[in-house]
Amino acid sequence: MSDGKIVFAKNKIYNADCFDLIAVMPDESLDLVIVDPPYGDGIGYGRNGKEILNNEDESINYRFLDAILPKMKQDTSLYLFSNHKFVNQIKEYAIENGYNYRMLCIMVKNNIGMGYGFRNQYEVCLVLEKGKAKYNRKDMSNVWKMKHVQHTDTSHPHQKEYDIIRKIILHSSKEGDLIFDGFMGSFSTAIACYKENRNYIGTELDKKWFGNGQRSLDALKSQHTLF
Repeated sequence: MSDGKIVFAKNKIYNADCFDLIAVMPDESLDLVIVDPPYGDGIGYGRNGKEILNNEDESINYRFLDAILPKMKQDTSLYLFSNHKFVNQIKEYAIENGYNYRMLCIMVKNNIGMGYGFRNQYEVCLVLEKGKAKYNRKDMSNVWKMKHVQHTDTSHPHQKEYDIIRKIILHSSKEGDLIFDGFMGSFSTAIACYKENRNYIGTELDKKWFGNGQRSLDALKSQHTLF
Protein backbone atom coordinates (compact mmCIF):
# COMPACT_ATOMS: atom_id res chain seq x y z
CA MET A 1 0.00 0.00 0.00
CA SER A 2 1.03 3.60 -0.46
CA ASP A 3 2.00 6.39 1.93
CA GLY A 4 -0.85 8.55 0.63
CA LYS A 5 -3.83 8.72 -1.67
CA ILE A 6 -3.20 7.42 -5.15
CA VAL A 7 -4.63 9.34 -8.09
CA PHE A 8 -3.99 9.11 -11.80
CA ALA A 9 -1.52 11.94 -12.38
CA LYS A 10 1.11 12.43 -15.06
CA ASN A 11 4.76 12.78 -14.04
CA LYS A 12 4.19 11.30 -10.61
CA ILE A 13 5.87 8.29 -8.97
CA TYR A 14 4.20 6.71 -5.95
CA ASN A 15 5.76 4.76 -3.10
CA ALA A 16 3.08 2.13 -3.57
CA ASP A 17 2.11 -1.26 -4.93
CA CYS A 18 1.71 -1.00 -8.71
CA PHE A 19 -1.66 -2.77 -8.56
CA ASP A 20 -3.08 0.04 -6.41
CA LEU A 21 -2.17 2.58 -9.09
CA ILE A 22 -3.36 0.39 -11.96
CA ALA A 23 -6.74 0.10 -10.24
CA VAL A 24 -7.38 3.86 -10.60
CA MET A 25 -6.01 4.22 -14.14
CA PRO A 26 -8.45 4.91 -16.97
CA ASP A 27 -8.60 2.19 -19.58
CA GLU A 28 -6.51 2.78 -22.71
CA SER A 29 -4.49 5.59 -21.14
CA LEU A 30 -0.92 4.34 -21.66
CA ASP A 31 1.23 4.76 -24.77
CA LEU A 32 4.07 2.49 -23.62
CA VAL A 33 4.84 0.18 -20.69
CA ILE A 34 8.38 -0.59 -19.52
CA VAL A 35 8.68 -2.88 -16.48
CA ASP A 36 11.33 -4.84 -14.65
CA PRO A 37 9.29 -7.00 -12.23
CA PRO A 38 10.83 -9.34 -9.65
CA TYR A 39 12.25 -12.28 -11.55
CA GLY A 40 10.92 -14.78 -9.03
CA ASP A 41 14.22 -16.47 -8.24
CA GLY A 42 14.01 -15.79 -4.49
CA ILE A 43 17.64 -14.85 -4.07
CA GLY A 44 19.62 -12.01 -2.54
CA TYR A 45 21.87 -9.93 -4.73
CA GLY A 46 25.50 -9.04 -4.30
CA ARG A 47 27.79 -9.00 -1.31
CA ASN A 48 25.42 -6.74 0.59
CA GLY A 49 22.57 -9.27 0.41
CA LYS A 50 20.17 -6.83 -1.24
CA GLU A 51 16.66 -8.12 -1.72
CA ILE A 52 13.73 -7.33 -3.98
CA LEU A 53 10.21 -7.39 -2.59
CA ASN A 54 7.78 -10.03 -3.96
CA ASN A 55 10.64 -12.05 -5.42
CA GLU A 56 9.46 -15.41 -4.05
CA ASP A 57 8.14 -16.68 -7.41
CA GLU A 58 7.34 -15.42 -10.89
CA SER A 59 3.54 -15.17 -10.42
CA ILE A 60 3.62 -11.39 -10.00
CA ASN A 61 4.51 -11.21 -13.70
CA TYR A 62 1.26 -12.96 -14.62
CA ARG A 63 -0.81 -10.75 -12.32
CA PHE A 64 0.79 -7.68 -13.82
CA LEU A 65 0.16 -8.73 -17.41
CA ASP A 66 -3.52 -9.33 -16.63
CA ALA A 67 -3.95 -6.00 -14.86
CA ILE A 68 -2.10 -3.70 -17.26
CA LEU A 69 -3.48 -4.89 -20.61
CA PRO A 70 -6.79 -2.93 -20.41
CA LYS A 71 -4.84 0.23 -19.47
CA MET A 72 -2.73 0.14 -22.64
CA LYS A 73 -3.90 1.93 -25.76
CA GLN A 74 -4.52 -0.18 -28.82
CA ASP A 75 -1.42 -0.83 -30.96
CA THR A 76 1.14 -0.18 -28.22
CA SER A 77 4.07 -2.08 -26.74
CA LEU A 78 5.07 -3.55 -23.40
CA TYR A 79 8.74 -4.26 -22.61
CA LEU A 80 9.17 -6.73 -19.76
CA PHE A 81 12.65 -7.54 -18.40
CA SER A 82 13.23 -11.05 -17.10
CA ASN A 83 15.84 -13.80 -16.94
CA HIS A 84 16.34 -17.19 -18.56
CA LYS A 85 14.58 -19.11 -15.78
CA PHE A 86 11.02 -17.91 -16.35
CA VAL A 87 10.93 -15.99 -19.62
CA ASN A 88 9.42 -18.86 -21.62
CA GLN A 89 6.58 -19.36 -19.14
CA ILE A 90 5.87 -15.62 -19.07
CA LYS A 91 5.88 -15.43 -22.86
CA GLU A 92 3.42 -18.32 -23.21
CA TYR A 93 1.15 -16.86 -20.55
CA ALA A 94 1.11 -13.50 -22.33
CA ILE A 95 0.22 -15.05 -25.69
CA GLU A 96 -2.60 -17.07 -24.10
CA ASN A 97 -4.02 -13.99 -22.39
CA GLY A 98 -4.38 -11.33 -25.06
CA TYR A 99 -0.89 -10.19 -26.04
CA ASN A 100 0.90 -10.52 -29.33
CA TYR A 101 4.50 -11.61 -29.09
CA ARG A 102 6.92 -9.41 -31.05
CA MET A 103 10.48 -10.19 -29.98
CA LEU A 104 12.82 -11.53 -27.33
CA CYS A 105 15.72 -9.11 -26.92
CA ILE A 106 19.01 -10.13 -25.36
CA MET A 107 21.05 -7.77 -23.20
CA VAL A 108 24.70 -8.72 -23.19
CA LYS A 109 26.51 -7.37 -20.12
CA ASN A 110 30.20 -6.56 -20.14
CA ASN A 111 30.53 -7.97 -16.65
CA ILE A 112 30.00 -11.62 -15.76
CA GLY A 113 27.76 -12.67 -12.88
CA MET A 114 28.80 -14.84 -9.99
CA GLY A 115 28.54 -18.59 -10.31
CA TYR A 116 30.42 -21.71 -11.31
CA GLY A 117 30.62 -23.40 -14.68
CA PHE A 118 28.21 -21.13 -16.55
CA ARG A 119 28.53 -17.58 -15.27
CA ASN A 120 25.63 -15.45 -16.41
CA GLN A 121 26.40 -12.59 -18.80
CA TYR A 122 22.99 -11.75 -20.23
CA GLU A 123 19.43 -10.80 -19.38
CA VAL A 124 16.34 -10.77 -21.57
CA CYS A 125 13.51 -8.42 -22.44
CA LEU A 126 10.17 -9.58 -23.83
CA VAL A 127 8.54 -7.22 -26.31
CA LEU A 128 4.77 -7.76 -26.23
CA GLU A 129 2.05 -5.88 -28.05
CA LYS A 130 -1.60 -4.98 -27.65
CA GLY A 131 -2.73 -5.08 -31.25
CA LYS A 132 -0.02 -4.17 -33.73
CA ALA A 133 2.42 -1.61 -32.36
CA LYS A 134 4.31 0.93 -34.42
CA TYR A 135 8.05 1.54 -34.05
CA ASN A 136 10.24 4.50 -34.91
CA ARG A 137 13.52 2.85 -35.93
CA LYS A 138 14.19 0.34 -38.68
CA ASP A 139 17.70 -0.46 -37.46
CA MET A 140 16.78 -1.64 -33.95
CA SER A 141 18.63 -4.86 -33.13
CA ASN A 142 17.36 -7.57 -30.81
CA VAL A 143 20.80 -7.81 -29.17
CA TRP A 144 21.65 -4.92 -26.86
CA LYS A 145 25.10 -4.32 -25.46
CA MET A 146 24.74 -3.20 -21.86
CA LYS A 147 27.36 -0.95 -20.31
CA HIS A 148 28.64 -1.88 -16.88
CA VAL A 149 26.45 -0.68 -14.02
CA GLN A 150 28.69 0.17 -11.07
CA HIS A 151 26.82 -1.12 -8.05
CA THR A 152 27.15 0.52 -4.64
CA ASP A 153 25.45 0.14 -1.27
CA THR A 154 22.64 2.38 -2.50
CA SER A 155 22.17 1.07 -6.06
CA HIS A 156 19.22 -1.11 -7.03
CA PRO A 157 20.26 -4.74 -7.68
CA HIS A 158 18.27 -4.86 -10.96
CA GLN A 159 19.33 -1.43 -12.16
CA LYS A 160 19.32 -1.26 -15.95
CA GLU A 161 21.84 0.73 -17.92
CA TYR A 162 20.31 4.10 -18.81
CA ASP A 163 20.99 4.00 -22.56
CA ILE A 164 18.91 0.83 -22.95
CA ILE A 165 15.86 2.46 -21.36
CA ARG A 166 16.39 5.56 -23.49
CA LYS A 167 16.66 3.41 -26.64
CA ILE A 168 13.34 1.71 -25.86
CA ILE A 169 11.60 5.02 -25.27
CA LEU A 170 12.87 6.56 -28.49
CA HIS A 171 11.97 3.43 -30.47
CA SER A 172 8.44 2.96 -29.16
CA SER A 173 7.02 6.39 -28.26
CA LYS A 174 6.86 10.02 -29.29
CA GLU A 175 7.13 13.28 -27.38
CA GLY A 176 4.20 13.83 -25.05
CA ASP A 177 3.32 10.14 -24.75
CA LEU A 178 2.56 8.64 -21.33
CA ILE A 179 4.88 5.84 -20.23
CA PHE A 180 4.21 3.55 -17.28
CA ASP A 181 6.71 1.69 -15.10
CA GLY A 182 5.24 -0.15 -12.13
CA PHE A 183 8.60 -1.29 -10.74
CA MET A 184 10.61 1.93 -10.93
CA GLY A 185 13.65 0.73 -8.98
CA SER A 186 16.35 3.34 -9.65
CA PHE A 187 13.88 5.58 -11.58
CA SER A 188 15.73 5.06 -14.89
CA THR A 189 12.45 5.12 -16.82
CA ALA A 190 11.28 8.37 -15.23
CA ILE A 191 14.67 10.01 -15.77
CA ALA A 192 14.76 8.97 -19.44
CA CYS A 193 11.20 10.21 -19.94
CA TYR A 194 12.05 13.56 -18.40
CA LYS A 195 15.10 13.97 -20.62
CA GLU A 196 13.25 12.93 -23.79
CA ASN A 197 10.07 15.00 -23.26
CA ARG A 198 7.79 12.08 -22.44
CA ASN A 199 5.30 11.93 -19.60
CA TYR A 200 5.70 9.20 -17.00
CA ILE A 201 3.73 7.56 -14.22
CA GLY A 202 4.60 4.67 -11.96
CA THR A 203 5.34 3.13 -8.60
CA GLU A 204 8.13 1.71 -6.46
CA LEU A 205 7.06 -0.34 -3.46
CA ASP A 206 10.34 -0.44 -1.53
CA LYS A 207 10.80 2.76 0.50
CA LYS A 208 14.58 2.62 0.22
CA TRP A 209 14.68 2.38 -3.57
CA PHE A 210 11.86 4.91 -3.85
CA GLY A 211 13.78 7.44 -1.78
CA ASN A 212 17.02 6.95 -3.68
CA GLY A 213 15.26 7.20 -7.03
CA GLN A 214 13.22 10.25 -6.11
CA ARG A 215 16.36 12.08 -5.01
CA SER A 216 18.02 11.30 -8.35
CA LEU A 217 15.01 12.56 -10.29
CA ASP A 218 14.71 15.70 -8.14
CA ALA A 219 18.41 16.44 -8.62
CA LEU A 220 18.00 16.21 -12.39
CA LYS A 221 15.03 18.56 -12.34
CA SER A 222 16.88 21.03 -10.14
CA GLN A 223 19.88 21.00 -12.47
CA HIS A 224 17.61 21.59 -15.46
CA THR A 225 15.94 24.53 -13.68
CA LEU A 226 19.29 26.14 -12.92
CA PHE A 227 20.24 26.20 -16.58
